Parts: sequence; C-alpha cells; structure tokens
Amino acid sequence: MRKCITMLVAVLVAGLAMLVLATAVLARPQSVGISGVEPDTLSSELGGTLSIYGSGFTTQTLARLRGYNVLATTFVNDSLIQATVPARAPAGIYDLVVSASGAFTSAAGDMAELPAALTIVAATPIPTSPPAPTPKPAPPPGRPVLAIRNYSVEPSRVVVGREFVVTIEIYNTGSRAGENTIVTFPGGTFLPVGETGHLLGQLHINHSAVVTQRMRAPAGMASGSYNLRVNLSANDWEGSHFEYPETVGVEVIGVGHGRPRLVIDAARTRPAILGPGDAFSLTLELANRGNRTATGLLLGVAAPDMAAPASGSNVVAVEPLGVNRTAVVTLSLVLGQVAEAGRLNLDVVLDYADYQGGAYSDRQSVGLEVSTALEDRPQLLLESYEIAPDSLTPGEPFTLTLVLSNVGGGDAQRVTLTLGGDGGRDLGPFAPVTSGNVRFVARLGAGDTVTVVQKLIVDGSAEPGAYSLPISLAYDDARRTRHVDEQRISLLIRRRPHLHISFFRPVYGAIVGESFDLPIDVTNIGRTLVNVSTVEIVSEDLEIHDGSMYFGPLDGGTTGSLEASAVAQEGGTAELVVLVHYLDDFEQAQTITQTLTVDVEAPLVDETPVEGTVEESAEESEGGFWDKVLNLLRGLLGLGS
Repeated sequence: MRKCITMLVAVLVAGLAMLVLATAVLARPQSVGISGVEPDTLSSELGGTLSIYGSGFTTQTLARLRGYNVLATTFVNDSLIQATVPARAPAGIYDLVVSASGAFTSAAGDMAELPAALTIVAATPIPTSPPAPTPKPAPPPGRPVLAIRNYSVEPSRVVVGREFVVTIEIYNTGSRAGENTIVTFPGGTFLPVGETGHLLGQLHINHSAVVTQRMRAPAGMASGSYNLRVNLSANDWEGSHFEYPETVGVEVIGVGHGRPRLVIDAARTRPAILGPGDAFSLTLELANRGNRTATGLLLGVAAPDMAAPASGSNVVAVEPLGVNRTAVVTLSLVLGQVAEAGRLNLDVVLDYADYQGGAYSDRQSVGLEVSTALEDRPQLLLESYEIAPDSLTPGEPFTLTLVLSNVGGGDAQRVTLTLGGDGGRDLGPFAPVTSGNVRFVARLGAGDTVTVVQKLIVDGSAEPGAYSLPISLAYDDARRTRHVDEQRISLLIRRRPHLHISFFRPVYGAIVGESFDLPIDVTNIGRTLVNVSTVEIVSEDLEIHDGSMYFGPLDGGTTGSLEASAVAQEGGTAELVVLVHYLDDFEQAQTITQTLTVDVEAPLVDETPVEGTVEESAEESEGGFWDKVLNLLRGLLGLGS
C-alpha cells in the first residue's frame, strides 16, 4: 500500500510539472495548434489510431506522447492529422505534443501541446481493495466497412498535362457506423490539386457520401489505363481504427514521342504602313515544322487594345496542318490609337493539338509598320476660347466662344463637339441654355478654323473656384475611320460682393472755400464675408482730406464707416467716387466703385448800404434776411442749402 501511495504522489508531481511546462509552451505565440483528439481513451493491449484536430499542420508534422515516444503520423489536411498508437503501449495519462517541422525543438511556434490528451488503460485491471469493480459487458461484435460503390472521371479520357475531376461514392456496408470517416488521395501516378483529404464525419450503416477531387495527369505519360489510389478510413464508437485502401481506373491518352510545331514563316499587312485607327488586313503564312499533324488550330491576336477585330472575332479556326505543310490565314483588324510610331510588335497566340491527344499553346510576334505623321490625317485642336462677360458669377448666364482648328493634313468629316466630355457626363456647375451641349460641323478642311458659340448658365449654388470643362471631339478621316479626342478648358467662377455705399448722414452747408464732412458707409448686404482692404474717396471737383482708410474683412450684414473732409473751389454739384478695394476668391485685388454727389453753395456777398438809398437798403436787407432763413429751412429738410 505504501508503495502504491508513493507511486501515486510521484505521478501527481510529474503531472503538475508537465502542466506548468505545457502552460508556458502554450503561452507563446504558435503557428501550429491542437483543438481536440479522438478518441481520448485507448486500450494498452490493442492500441489504435488518433484523429488530431487543430491548425497549421503540414506533411512534416509529427505527433508524440510525452513520456512514451513519437507516433507514426499521417497528414490529411492542414487541420487534421492521424497518429497510430502501437499495441502494448504502457498504461497511463499522456500529454500530446505536435511539432510542425517534426524536430521537436523549442523554437517559438514550432510545437503545440495538449495536456492529458490520451488515457491508455491496462489490459488487466490493477487489483484494488475490495469490493472488486463490476466488469463491463463485452461490446457487441461488428465494425464499419467502407467501399467505393460508384465513381466517375471527367473527362472520361484524360489527356496528359491536363487536370481532371474524379467523383467517388463511399458506402458503409458494415454493421457499425463509421466515426471520423476520412477519404484521402495520396497521389502517386496522378498528382492531386488542392486539398487531398476530405473529412466526412459520421457515416451510418447503409449510408453513402460523395467526394470530389481534382487531379492532374503528369506530362510524359504513355497512353493506357492507370490506377488512382484512394484511402478510406474510419473509427468505430469504441475508438478502434480501420483502413480500406482502394483504387479506381483512369484511362490516359499519352503524347508518345514527337509533336507538331507551328511557326509564322511570313506576315504582311495591307496597307503596308498603318496609322492610328486604320482598318487593315493581316495575312499570316503558317508552317508545321514538327513531326505530327496539328489539329484543332485556333489563331488569335493577344493584344485587343492594339489591334481590335474589324468584324467577327479576333480568333479564327484553321484546318488540320500536316507535317511540312503551310496555310495562309487573313485577319481583318483595326489599329488602336497607338502613340508610338515605327515597327511595333503584335502578339499572335496559337492553340493546337494532335491526333494523340496532346495539347499545345504558342505565342509569337509579328511586326507592324506604324506612322503617326499628320500628312494625310486630320487633327483637331481647340485653338482659343472666350467668355462674355469676363467674370463668371453663380446664377448668371454667359456665352462661351470656341475656336476649333484642323492642324492636320487631311479633312475632318462629321465633326461633333460635346461639352462636358462623352455624353456630357462632366458639365459640372455649367448648364446649356437655348440649345443642347453638342455642336455639329459637317466638314473642317486641313488648316481651316471654325467658331462655335454656346450659351450657358452658372448654377446658382456653385462654389467659387477653377473648373475644368472637358470637350469631346469626334470626327472621321478620309478612310472613314472615327477618331475621338478629349480636350479641356478652364472656367473661373468668382463670387461677386454685394455692397451698399452711401452717406450715413446728409451733407449740408457745403460752401465754396470752407471744409465740410463726407460721412461714408460701406455695408455688406450679402451673406458671405468680403475681404475688404481699403476704402478710398477721389474727386476732380473737391479737395479730399483723410480720404483713405483700412477696413478689413466685412461679414454679411456688417458696416464699415469712413469720415473724410473736403473743400470745394466752386459752387454747384460736385461728384466724388468711392473706391472699395478687396481680394476676390482667387486672392486677386479687385475694386468696386460708387459715385456720390454733393451740392456746394457759392460764398455769401457782403452788401454795404449807399447814401441816399437808406430806405431801399433797409427793405432789401429785410428781404435778404428772410431769404437766408428760408435757405436754412430748406437745408434742414434736405431740399438743398
């Protein structure tokens, strides 16, 4: 008894140490992980196969029972491996360790561990104190039995060097359900493409499941029938593992020895020299320099942006071409809008096969002579444009005048000018009025110009700024090839300030030779800020003093005032001009002017009475007094002074 207790304590201490070590290992960042093991109990006498679930598994991954040994490990996929525990393994509780590289080093991320993952029970129970445990009833006999009931291969005859798909139906003909049923394609004669393992889970008695796998037939195989290996495996509910290796037949069409080889012996175009947008014919002379007949020949152009088909497709089919035979193929194409001139390469793709099932693909190049000169082709250019009025403001109409010139060497036919680019998709804040956004010119000869006028209006909600307006030009050349070009002009929208400029009180008593006040108010009656710099008063009729003042920015609804003084040299109506200097939305200096008027009185004349006319002078003096009173009242009432 004491010996048993000592052994039990030793096992507990060892288990605790392993648990601490496992915790330290699992705390590190890992690239491989374990999420579960099935079954978790095996018999020491029989052993069995473990299904280990997790992540990061590779073909080099190995499993190990700590304190026992490394297990024979089979890779299924990156989240499932299988490990075999041999019979007569010592009974005990084992920690499961998995190494991604199979080296079981201490490198970070190389290993993962699951403590107490497997219990191996002894074949004969260890005697304990009475009462003895009641023996378990013997399990009923039986096992799952897996077989391939049906299969198909697509295509039915596999060509070497190509992929094919095999579909198999797995059927359980046994007397127990299959647990953790797995189908794997280990490769060998054929190469699997993608995942090679398929986990079906539980497969009940007399039930079936369908598995599909993509494979590839390696190059160099001879014609014939080959076996494709398929491994079926499953556990029963007690954890016993069973494997059923199977094969299915695949018919292969080999290439044997030799192959057809196609080359382009000659190539020519008509016309010989091509221009951007030209329609042309490309004639190719093909020759078979191999030692087998070329079948199923398809010829096409690999660069549709450089040469597009003029009609039909850019691929043509050619009759079988025997050894040392030639064939002439003509393609109708249109050259793209290439910018470079000279000898340009055009890629041609050749796809063909042979009677033995071989498949081949070649890419070859032919040369095209391209000229971008304008001797015989039109080229349209927006030479100039004007707007009226000169300044564009939101909500106001304007007239856009475009001068279009043909700087090429050929006539341009059926010219269409579209404001806003193709379809008018980018007109921005500008809208056409009285007509659409497209203008038509029947013909524009080489060296000629034409003026196009379009009425537009600026959107009332447009923000100030510089707007780029695209203009699409489409026209035909002498070969009836349609050319499309897009050019741009810039339109500036400025916000016009709304200012009210006036006297903030009436100007009375302006007399020649005497100084009088000029009280000026500048009010921003708009909704947006105006960046006013200075306000200045100038006049040809008055001598102005203190007639300039810095205001600064004026918010909407705010007022700035300037009180200047002036002296008139002669009577009558004097004009003065108020200049408001400000910065517009483009930080450019602008000026708003307002003309105001002031009535200036002549100086009073000193009248002295003359002897002999005392009575008359008194009457005149009395009349002059009342005239002055009347003038004063008129001035106070704003009727003149």
